[in-house]
Amino acid sequence: MIETLLQRIAHGDARAFEDLYRAWRPRLTVYAAGLLAGDRQAAEDAVDEAFAAVWKQAARQDPKRSAQAWLRAIVRNKAIDHLRQERDGRSGSGGIDPDIEGIADNAAGPAELAELKSQSKALRGALVILSVEQREAVWLCYFEELPLQTIAELAACPVNTIKTRLYHARRILRQSGLLDGV
Repeated sequence: MIETLLQRIAHGDARAFEDLYRAWRPRLTVYAAGLLAGDRQAAEDAVDEAFAAVWKQAARQDPKRSAQAWLRAIVRNKAIDHLRQERDGRSGSGGIDPDIEGIADNAAGPAELAELKSQSKALRGALVILSVEQREAVWLCYFEELPLQTIAELAACPVNTIKTRLYHARRILRQSGLLDGV
């Protein structure tokens, strides 16, 4: 479906662009927020910039590569641009947004939901100390619950690289003490 929409967008079909935007913006915003350690405003900006790039570059999407991976790569690059701007003092949306979609099971009771929300918030807050690559691997593995092979495809790297990123991320988070009690 994404592939078809991208082909139509490459031919200037504004309706296909609207359909892609409506279908994928929410999911990509949550993904970008994970990369940006919960900065929802920066995530929304990154996704909007990514969609502007999609409109201009849809014809460049390699049909041999997953269209979802291509979309995520554009969002990842825009998120990294926002991190660089923030680091260089050119931007300052700042802060961790507590309203990011949680990973809590809706069937859980109120006490369980509160605990899961607290743990999820702690993990999102701790993500800020990880590199973007580690943050992405953690986000895709633990928040989106994707298999390692899929994460590797989305990140355009070998599965062993993803395993290494996850190992180092867990080690950093454990050593930081930010996740004590989680």
